[in-house]
Amino acid sequence: MWIYLIFIVTLPIKIVYLQTCSNFEDGIDRSGSWYAHIQTILSVVGCCNLCNAEGSRCQSWVFVRTGTTIASGCYLKQNIPPINELSNCQQYCTSGFKQTSLIISGRCVYPGGVFELGVDRPGNTYVRLLNIQNHSSCCAMCQMEGDKCRAWTFIRNGASGKENGCLLKNQIPPISNVPCVACTSGIK
Repeated sequence: MWIYLIFIVTLPIKIVYLQTCSNFEDGIDRSGSWYAHIQTILSVVGCCNLCNAEGSRCQSWVFVRTGTTIASGCYLKQNIPPINELSNCQQYCTSGFKQTSLIISGRCVYPGGVFELGVDRPGNTYVRLLNIQNHSSCCAMCQMEGDKCRAWTFIRNGASGKENGCLLKNQIPPISNVPCVACTSGIK
């Protein structure tokens, strides 16, 4: 006769809402509704840390330095507003969002058929985002931008003669006839 002893071990688990304070969008203003404006925050990192401390309530933030007509300080937001190209805050603003806030679903989640692997669509770029880490996130960012973004190209580091990052485009440029192994593109 065998006797089995089963030990059940319970470990306390703390769920951490992922955020790093390295995904800054310098010169980018994501204007839109905010739920808190804290004027006593004096740095980009402080604003990012405050958003992180807010948990899932805070999805993005904008830090405004003094020198513009917009009140300086840290603006916390419950969503990720689209990029405001017409803002006069460009040299005074730094934005950021939680990487976990990019909900990659729909067209962006499936690698087959939607992504144009090895394809560059040069031109018509309205913004270059350096904090996007992969083509799925670049696609999701284009989706979040609404009708403003019509196409995108993600270029990994190391592409010869090309600037890396997520390039959001306000028109659908033609495909380049020069292959780009480090590029992935897509259209809406």
